[in-house]
Amino acid sequence: MKYLGLISIIFLAGCQSIPSFCESEPDSNLCNQKTYQYNTDQALEEFASRKSNKAFALGQTSDGSEFYGYGEGYSSTYKAKAAALEACQTRLDKHGVEGKCELIR
Repeated sequence: MKYLGLISIIFLAGCQSIPSFCESEPDSNLCNQKTYQYNTDQALEEFASRKSNKAFALGQTSDGSEFYGYGEGYSSTYKAKAAALEACQTRLDKHGVEGKCELIR
């Protein structure tokens, strides 16, 4: 029993949050908010007002098109990130364009 607290601390230390794409690659074009299209800017404004456990994914194609997806209100940030990536990738696939979605928020 006396080691139960220590095990909890070790477990929680291993659960550090994974940085978003823009935290690890801040110089990427995907992270330059000055270049975002109007619809992406509007979605980010709406996203900012959402509650906790949220994530925003963005994908840009070679022709400059942007596709996004976000998740919010999930029981964990991990689930919100998965939902955001899935929503973004679904939009890319729906339009038949190649691109990769990254978590930017």
